[in-house]
Amino acid sequence: MNYSDIRAGIRTGDLIAFRKKHGLLAMLTRWITKSPYTHTALVIWVGLGEERRLLVAEQKASGAFLTPLSQYAGDDFDVFDAPHEVLIDVGEMIWKTLGQPVCYDVFDLLRIAANRLIGWPLPKRDDANLVCSALSATIWLKSGWQPRWPLPSIPAPDDVVSALGVPPVLQFRPVDPWGGRND
Repeated sequence: MNYSDIRAGIRTGDLIAFRKKHGLLAMLTRWITKSPYTHTALVIWVGLGEERRLLVAEQKASGAFLTPLSQYAGDDFDVFDAPHEVLIDVGEMIWKTLGQPVCYDVFDLLRIAANRLIGWPLPKRDDANLVCSALSATIWLKSGWQPRWPLPSIPAPDDVVSALGVPPVLQFRPVDPWGGRND
């Protein structure tokens, strides 16, 4: 499947759940969560007509960003429809959230790992610093999302996907120009 083939099927507010295979953080995330999902971001379409761009709102170690989804055209990812209850407000909520300082929380990664590996309890509430999946969940929750079951206070990527309770609507697995998969 080609990246340009899937663009039209993606809407503002949809969740992109990345399945990164390379890098230490991706490897640790897969191992700790026992899930293929290593990163999440929410989609926002920007612009009009020929100038329309498909961006993702995401949290990285250096902060919250809007990144062209095409930057990930070499990575595997799944697309999940935005919950119907967020569709009216999610675009505005992405802008509001990214318009404020949002810092990455490395300690949240350690809290998730301690929770999953040894059962260490997560705090009752997360602070203002967020990991990628907490940013995605926070934007959806502020837009009116009602997860099918409660999210942990610090959700990992697989927690957000699981709380949707539905399969992905699109699965993107890039193929390299030589006919093989990009593994």
